[in-house]
Amino acid sequence: MKRQKLHIVIIGNGVAGNSAASIIRQTDKEAAITMISHEPFPEYSACVLSKKYISGEMKRGEVFLKTFQDYSKENVTILFGQKVIKLDFLKKEVILETGIKGYDKLIIATGGRSLVPKIPGIDKEGIFTLKSLEDAERISNYSGRKAVVIGAGPIGVEAIISLKKRGWDVILVELLDYVLPTLFDNEVSSILRKRIEDYGIEVLTGERAVGFIGDGRVCAVSTERREIKCGMVILSLGIRPNVALAQEAGIKIGSLGGIKINDHLMTNVEDVYACGDCVESRNIISGENILCLLWYNAKIQGEIAGYNAIGIGKNYQGTMNISSVEIFETYAVSIGHNMSSLKGINVKVIERKSNWYHRLLVVDGIIVGAQLVGRTSDIGPLVNAIRRKDTLEGLHRVIGDGNLLSKNPLCYKLFPYIGQLV
Repeated sequence: MKRQKLHIVIIGNGVAGNSAASIIRQTDKEAAITMISHEPFPEYSACVLSKKYISGEMKRGEVFLKTFQDYSKENVTILFGQKVIKLDFLKKEVILETGIKGYDKLIIATGGRSLVPKIPGIDKEGIFTLKSLEDAERISNYSGRKAVVIGAGPIGVEAIISLKKRGWDVILVELLDYVLPTLFDNEVSSILRKRIEDYGIEVLTGERAVGFIGDGRVCAVSTERREIKCGMVILSLGIRPNVALAQEAGIKIGSLGGIKINDHLMTNVEDVYACGDCVESRNIISGENILCLLWYNAKIQGEIAGYNAIGIGKNYQGTMNISSVEIFETYAVSIGHNMSSLKGINVKVIERKSNWYHRLLVVDGIIVGAQLVGRTSDIGPLVNAIRRKDTLEGLHRVIGDGNLLSKNPLCYKLFPYIGQLV
């Protein structure tokens, strides 16, 4: 008897949804795949929007990772530019504004949404978030000479650099005491802040935006300390899991605000999976749940969700932070924990300074985090050391053993000083 064709519906057209679709099609040539997205575009790289697109270094057509024809070649039915308004798990139906789509398996990959605070004047013209292609297009097409970027996370830092390259006068405002606070410790942040300021960008830390001034169009930002005149504001206050649709349908949400999943990426609802920025991930180092809104994590989760949706059991092992930024050709990488995620824990800090800077965080002899500025190539052995929970003593033995070192010479490049520190 011929097997009934499986129908899988994927909500979301980012890296998680597309990775799921690709795995399903590679593994099952017969399964019917329908992909739904509220955006009208084929898949694009959100990573380049703040870094290359709004700076003018990348043309619009270059941000796309797929064409509409690519979906057709993979035999994926697309419903783009359509909004899902409800999920009916009893009937196994996705209700759209334009109709109803039934499913056998459902993968939710709805991504994240920009955090927008309730600040007086927030609805004025010229105030933008920077998450989607439409956001980036509106920013690129907006006229002015001076901008304020609120929030010194990776997107905010990339945005100030891009606007500076376009000739804008830019000021960066951050509530916390240093830039890139979720990735780097204060000592590393100070190096990167100086790099930013050396290029003529003013950085204001420890300041909260309390209002926006202007008749219709923003002309100034009020903080607790001053008024900053500007013609445009970009809000970069973080990304939150986009879970409203799932939550309304009865899917369990974790304490951090993401969809709860098991090791197979399944939700609490049978035959419903979730992956990408909308879920809570497990930290492979600590075992605790985290929000890991990163491209590589979404890709891995999408693939695992795709496998499990067609009955091929794959376990999600968890993830850890591996984030990088480029500030005017100075590269910095953060791996694993930083001091802010290790509050209340006795941490040994190991630093090495030259024309570059390396920083290791060690807890009970085990390397749990690393931050590098300037010399960030060949980080593979370091990533693996943190993932495996290697000790300093273990790394010392590797470096001290000529046979092992010859097999992995990158260890010496990264850890030339470990032997002095054990």
